[in-house]
Amino acid sequence: MQEILFFQNKHWKKVFTNYPLKREVYNDLQKKLLSNKLVLSIEGPRRVGKSILIKQLINYLIKKNINVKDILYFSYDDFKEDIFKLIKEYEIIRGKEITDGKMYFFFDEIQKINDWQSKIKLICDNYPNIKIVVSGSTLNQSKKESLAGRIIEYFLKPLSFREYLIFSNSHNLLNVEIDDLYITKYKTYLKRQYPDLAIDNTLDSKDYVTTIIKKTIYEDSQIYLKDVDIEILSNILKVILRDPGQIINYTDLAKDFNIDRKTISEYIAYLINSGLIRKVYNFSNNARKIEKTAKKFYPFCTTLISFILNNPNESKFIETDVAFQLNAEFFWDNRGVNEIDFIVYNESNSLKIGVEVKYRNQITIKDIQNFKLKPVQNLDFDKKYLIVKENTKCNFDSKKEKIVVLPYYLIWKYFKY
Repeated sequence: MQEILFFQNKHWKKVFTNYPLKREVYNDLQKKLLSNKLVLSIEGPRRVGKSILIKQLINYLIKKNINVKDILYFSYDDFKEDIFKLIKEYEIIRGKEITDGKMYFFFDEIQKINDWQSKIKLICDNYPNIKIVVSGSTLNQSKKESLAGRIIEYFLKPLSFREYLIFSNSHNLLNVEIDDLYITKYKTYLKRQYPDLAIDNTLDSKDYVTTIIKKTIYEDSQIYLKDVDIEILSNILKVILRDPGQIINYTDLAKDFNIDRKTISEYIAYLINSGLIRKVYNFSNNARKIEKTAKKFYPFCTTLISFILNNPNESKFIETDVAFQLNAEFFWDNRGVNEIDFIVYNESNSLKIGVEVKYRNQITIKDIQNFKLKPVQNLDFDKKYLIVKENTKCNFDSKKEKIVVLPYYLIWKYFKY
């Protein structure tokens, strides 16, 4: 075990690797690392940069003159050593007990060990001198209850467009007038939203995404789903990737795959927690009713669609990106008669924003009728956005209709990622 610890903690031997490109969340994590005692949790899909973030934080601590031996890093991606046995070995290497002095523990992919939450809680409650950072691809929210009041959670998504421009060495496009180069770059971004794909344009996007999905479906799922049927899990994902934005009825899907509804629910929850798909609820002012209403499903980001489709439907492709940029939680559907693609709702001030995606060459007054319906369920919008193609012609007065017409490649500037 000591050999593994030395191998993973190269900073103990004063061997450092510089990671100059930083995710936007890095600055906040850096501040929290030294400013409070709470556990920091970095959750997110595979290959979004969680491990690199941790190593950047370790480098920061060393620059702040923290003793290298007071920093412990361990990745559970390949090794499943018990935390307490690990700490015993670390005490021998450090030459001190863990009660002696300030220490920083970084546990990567911690979800791969059983009952990690109670073990972290035990350390937290008994050793206030230890700052803990954990990361994982599927740190299911419901399993963190034992750490309530002791943890700050961060969800790391694939790259925002701003981050993509930085990672792809295109900083010059951050503050320029919109032109053909900018639009072309955005279209490229939609297929390369993971850090590695942004940095290295020689990587094949489809091959890269395939490795992520295979790891998640064929390996990770067996940790979380008892007696998982890999083929059915994979086919559920393909159903959603092929047709983004469809309303899925769990009972109907269970009949299609000849399995029980509970299993379908567990499989979909796993795909959501793994960052492969997102669930969008039919909006209601009644919170209990929201859970019972129909739900739409999207790939988590557009890059994932490349796993299954070489030439996806452009309208559905852009709708998926809008869901990603909005971090969409709600849509509105009136029994299939009328629909608003997305509703952004701020519960604290009851602000409602309606967002419709119309990816076509021309739009008439008829195409915005859903914005003009008699309010249902207090659905009067404080703001209305129409997301369109780059050269869409709108045959109506947007100011008169109080609608902001926005090309899809600008939505990231108007909504917080």
